[in-house]
Amino acid sequence: MASSSGTKGPGGGPPPKKSLSRRMTRLPSTIEDEDAAYDSELVPSSLASIVPILRVANVVEEHNPRVAYLCRFHAFEKAHNIDPTSSGRGVRQFKTYLLHRLEKWE
Repeated sequence: MASSSGTKGPGGGPPPKKSLSRRMTRLPSTIEDEDAAYDSELVPSSLASIVPILRVANVVEEHNPRVAYLCRFHAFEKAHNIDPTSSGRGVRQFKTYLLHRLEKWE
């Protein structure tokens, strides 16, 4: 007996593709200078303790880029100590972003 569950599209072919109701968010693969506030704004909730360090980095960057670099490096180390396997939601992407930001400065 034929099923009328609506799993096939018109003409008996595969079902039509549905649009996703939820948007996917992703960190950019390239980092721009205008993203200075980005690193302290999109920190995963499990890494909330590094937000003050990143804010300091953003504030002092214009006057002392080396101190900003060291702050970000410390934030990266702290993030890695908090979640060494990057298993938390968004942690891997954030750590990758921060690492690219550090490499860019060198």
